[in-house]
Amino acid sequence: MLAKKYKLTTVEIKDLFSKKERSFFSFKNTRNELFDIKYFSNPEIKENKYGVILSGKTFKKAVERNKIKRQIYSLIEKLEEKKGSFVLIYPKKIITNTTFQDLQKELYNVLNNNLNNYV
Repeated sequence: MLAKKYKLTTVEIKDLFSKKERSFFSFKNTRNELFDIKYFSNPEIKENKYGVILSGKTFKKAVERNKIKRQIYSLIEKLEEKKGSFVLIYPKKIITNTTFQDLQKELYNVLNNNLNNYV
C-alpha cells in the first residue's frame, strides 16, 4: 500500500483547484480509455503525491471504489519517483471490467510517458 505521505489529502486537492494556488502550479490533462489524469507540477515540491478520485454516482458500491483505489495505489507504489508533481487519477466505469494486468500496463504507460515529458 502506498505510504500516507505520498497521498494527496482532501485539503491539498481543494487547494489545487483554488484560484490562488492555480498560479503556483503548471497544469496538464491526459485522457485514456480507462482513466483521466491531471498533473500539477512545480519544481519546489520535494516528492510526488497521488490521489485517486472515484465518483459515488459512477461507482455505486463502496466495495468497488475501495478495490479500485487499492489496486491503483499498489501500482503507483512501484513507480519510479519523479519529483515535483501532484497527480490526480479519475477512473472511468470501464475500469471495473479490466484485469489487474491490463490496468497495470495502461497506468504505467500513461504515467511514465507523461511524467517523464512533463516534469
